[in-house]
Amino acid sequence: MADNAPNKKSFKAGHVIFRQGDIAQSCFLVSAGELDLSRADSDGVDKKFAKVIKGEIVGEMSMIGDTPRTATATVLQDVELVEISRDDFEAQLGRLNPFMQRLIRLIVQRLRDTTTTLTRG
Repeated sequence: MADNAPNKKSFKAGHVIFRQGDIAQSCFLVSAGELDLSRADSDGVDKKFAKVIKGEIVGEMSMIGDTPRTATATVLQDVELVEISRDDFEAQLGRLNPFMQRLIRLIVQRLRDTTTTLTRG
């Protein structure tokens, strides 16, 4: 990350960090607690499909693909997050060689497609 101090945030269980369809301006490193990821199916019913725990990053797919959020992230257990801004994220991604950048974008697109297919109603 850049020389900026980390942007730490804390949220209680039940808080929504971001919603499916939101435009991403940051992603988050989970430093404590847990999040649930869910996605609305074609009937608008939320389907939980993943849990994000300490040490994992959430919200990165929208940053890499520059697309709206594919899921809603809700706090399952009180959580502490380190927010990573789009500028800091893109600076790190930009340090990779072009082949690796393309490979990461391809993997994210395939994961996005799979998530969408698996969570349809």
